[in-house]
Amino acid sequence: MTMHDWAQHLDRILTMSGEKLLEGAGKVSHKQAIDKAASEYKKYQEKTLSEVEKDYFDTIKMLENKAGLDK
Repeated sequence: MTMHDWAQHLDRILTMSGEKLLEGAGKVSHKQAIDKAASEYKKYQEKTLSEVEKDYFDTIKMLENKAGLDK
């Protein structure tokens, strides 16, 4: 069995179980994927920070804004 055969076999198994297949692979650039991952991780971090960490990051953000370094 070749890799192509195996991929087709898995696609058939997934579609029979009602799963949707990934279509349009390659339409997201590496940079877009990294940016999205970083953005989602940042959201996760904001939800899981302690009060001290939140205050620390708020202070850094405020200083970046004052210095004109905000992104």
